Amino acid sequence: MAKLYPEQIPDDIRANPKRSAECKVYHALSQLPNSFTVFYSVGWQVRDERNGIRDGEADFIVAHYDLGVMILEVKGGGIRYDATLSQWFSKDRAGIEHEIKDPVQQLRDSKGALLTKLDELPGWDTRWVTIGYMVVFPDINVNQVALRPDLPREIVLDATDLEQIEERLLHTFSIYTHQNEYHGALGQDRLAKLVSLLARSFTLKTTLGITLAEEDARLIELTEQQMGILHYIQKHRRALIEGCAGSGKTMIALEKARQLAEQGFDVLLLCFNASLSHYLRQRAHSDIDVLHFHELCQSMSKEAGIGFRPSNSDQDYYDNVLPEMLLDAISDLGPQYDAIIVDEGQDFLENWWETLFFLLRDQESGIFYAFYDSNQNIYHRPDSLNRLIGVPPLILWENCRNTQTIHNIVRSFHNTPQDLSCRGPVGRVPEVFYFSGVLEQVRIVQSTIHRLVNEEKIESSQIVLLTTRSPDKTRFSPGKQLGNFSLVDASHISAPPNSLRVSSVHRFKGLESRVVILTGLEDAAPDWLNPILYVACSRARTHLIVVAPEQTRAQIDHMRGETNRQSK
Repeated sequence: MAKLYPEQIPDDIRANPKRSAECKVYHALSQLPNSFTVFYSVGWQVRDERNGIRDGEADFIVAHYDLGVMILEVKGGGIRYDATLSQWFSKDRAGIEHEIKDPVQQLRDSKGALLTKLDELPGWDTRWVTIGYMVVFPDINVNQVALRPDLPREIVLDATDLEQIEERLLHTFSIYTHQNEYHGALGQDRLAKLVSLLARSFTLKTTLGITLAEEDARLIELTEQQMGILHYIQKHRRALIEGCAGSGKTMIALEKARQLAEQGFDVLLLCFNASLSHYLRQRAHSDIDVLHFHELCQSMSKEAGIGFRPSNSDQDYYDNVLPEMLLDAISDLGPQYDAIIVDEGQDFLENWWETLFFLLRDQESGIFYAFYDSNQNIYHRPDSLNRLIGVPPLILWENCRNTQTIHNIVRSFHNTPQDLSCRGPVGRVPEVFYFSGVLEQVRIVQSTIHRLVNEEKIESSQIVLLTTRSPDKTRFSPGKQLGNFSLVDASHISAPPNSLRVSSVHRFKGLESRVVILTGLEDAAPDWLNPILYVACSRARTHLIVVAPEQTRAQIDHMRGETNRQSK
């Protein structure tokens, strides 16, 4: 049996009658011996100095270490070609004709794009390799005649040919080998590189906090849904990806940035949160520019020689003045990137998005992906992503960060809780403590940390204390002592022993920790409490502790009651 990528056709494709032709071809190719490697529905992107970014894709690619590579384009249904119109047609089961693309031209384009991509691969052996192509009509029988001068019968597979697929492929490989002086075997090394390009399997490492301590780390495999998103954006240059908290948006953004950087693209991985940009920078490919938005503004303005500009207020400076400086810097320095990937995009203002597009070398078709959670817009900023990118969002609805118990609390604050699911373990019930005054609040937090570290043997590096406003304006500011623990800013990657990380909820967006202690809810206005709880609670991977004022008891107890009912 051939080595297949993927090993099985996804259920949604198998159930789609419009994809039945591809399923027939997949089944036929699966019968090839194990010396063949088959890739189904693959896509890639290449840089073109004249035309910018160019896409490559193929229904099937069949590879053999001795024979070379064969690209297959599948056209299902009844087939007709009108020479007067130079147009191909396909007739479906209902007898309705549809215009389809010229399969031969598609194959030529795919072959050219594949050759370009292979030449770009690090360490690719540039000796000639046989690369041919064939058109597959799995629903019809073709007479033994050439269909067009550029489509001889030898490069056509029909319904009867699928029954003798190995013989037909071997025959066509031999024709390409003898008719073309530029031919050669693929070899095992180049076959391995082809697999790495078209069907790389990977596992992404995520941390249980933002530290790099080995005991905090575990491996998390991408869900089938996340893999589907990655597969989709391999073939599309623009995409919006909306996901609930914990759905893996940041992991996908990192992986896609890595893929593009390895393919030779100049990539910008951008976010709003300074702490998140620090986290991403520690994990991103060294060739990727990782910045938060205002850092980008300042960096490019400095490079362009643009000096300080006054503003009416701090908010005006960050919302308007710095972005205007960025726009002027782009005007002076020119576009900088082939691809831009934005994480936590819900926090970006509308005029910022418009400026970012000017950073693309190809503003019409440059690569631009935006990941966001519309439910997490605690800054109350307008959602303009749909209008600016012009395509409907892809939805990630599966939470793969939190335990089911924490997930049930998080989704109680979501706009569409019925759409969300969680595949994690059940987990522990969150703890909630109420206080009446500031001193009691500090005492509860201090005793909780003592219990977690000294009695339950949880490393302090696995715990983060979150407040609803800047910790500097609370009793938990960095530098203060809390019992035997020194409080340090959560941006510290390597916190010293006997220290505890502390951060505001806002600065910790996009990050996570094994244990989260949330306090400061007395500072949250009633209309902000739910959005803050949504963001804050979802930061906890395995255990959540809430230290709340008495005035929030009714609201939090109602939330806990709703969560308990969802769990039953």
